[in-house]
This record gives sequence, structure tokens and C-alpha cells, in this order.
Amino acid sequence: MNRTKIEWTDYSWNPITGCLHGCWYCYAKKLFTRFHKSFEPTFYPERLEELKKLKKPAKVFVCSVADLFAGWTPIEWRDKVLNEIHKPEYSHLIFQLLTKNPERIPYFDLMPTRKNIWVGTTITCQQEMINALEVRKYQGIKFLSFEPLLGEVEIPIGIGIDWIIVGKLTGSKKVKLNSQWVEKIIQYARRHQIPLFLKNNLKWPEKIQEFSKV
Repeated sequence: MNRTKIEWTDYSWNPITGCLHGCWYCYAKKLFTRFHKSFEPTFYPERLEELKKLKKPAKVFVCSVADLFAGWTPIEWRDKVLNEIHKPEYSHLIFQLLTKNPERIPYFDLMPTRKNIWVGTTITCQQEMINALEVRKYQGIKFLSFEPLLGEVEIPIGIGIDWIIVGKLTGSKKVKLNSQWVEKIIQYARRHQIPLFLKNNLKWPEKIQEFSKV
């Protein structure tokens, strides 16, 4: 577990690493490739104990270089991670889970409502917006991460989202950010009173870095 430069969290915790989504913009795969590491899904059970080191309140990004709910992530790996973050001794921590497969979240058995477990889905373009309709089934804190934002997105009304993150594509000139895409999301968040976090890489004139209230 490491301190992270990701602005909306404090620590990245990776008992599972590796992903098979194949997103061309994936920063994690580029990082692993640079250091000649395999990006095949791998489980490190010894890392489950790392949470014990955090004695003070903190936000923890769970499986930041993996997808806990993807189809290739073995259920036994997933369940061990979920069982760990549901332990009462970690109630002082906020766990942030982000997935491209919210339809695979076990909403009713291993995911009981907990205000310190935030579940989000990644949206980069309008075609992925259907994911938001799945993540809203979770009864706890749920959020959308538009990172990287690669196109204009129309967010449905009444999806019950508690938090929104927006960030731009970095390390590539393949897609140029249109400020109107960001403005549209800002207006939606303000209209529906949803906390909004704009990453610094947007270089937005107004600094907006809000968090959902637990």
C-alpha cells in the first residue's frame, strides 16, 4: 500500500493487480510495461494485512491497477477483498472502488450498505453511460469517474449519484479536451446538488474539489 498522487484519495491498495480491459489510454498498463512487469491479473493475499497500518482516517483506492468486479477476476479473490474492507475495525477508512463492470457487483450479499464503501464506475464517453444505470443499484455512496473524459456525455436525470470526478487524458494528444464537455458536467452537478471533483490536470479556472459527505 502506498501514498498516492491521485488527488481524490490518500492511498492506493492493490491486493489484486492487472487488467484485461485493454483500454488504449490505461496509465497502469503503461506503468507496468515501463518497469517490465506483467499486467496479467494477479492476487497478493499477503497484502490484505496492509490495512492494519492505517490507524487514522484516510481514503483508500481499492485495486487502483485492477478491476475487482471484472469477469476475469476470480470470485474468491474478489470476495476476500470485500470481506476485508467490511471488517468493523476499518470503519475509520473510506474505501473507493472503481470498475468498468458495475453490473457484476454483488449488490445484495457481499455488498451491504456501508457509508464508508464508495462504489463508482468509469465513464469516458456517451456509449459507456449505460454503466451508470447499473452502479445506481448500490445502496451506499456511488459515483461516476469521467476520467479520462474523451467526449461529450449526457448524464441521465435521477440516477442517484452521490459524487462526480472529472479528469482529462494525459500523456497523449489523441483526444483534445473540449471545455464545453466539462462545463456540461459542472452544470449537471450544480443543478442536482452533487459534489464535484475536478482534477488539477483540467487546469480549470475555478478550483472545484468537493467530496461526498459520508
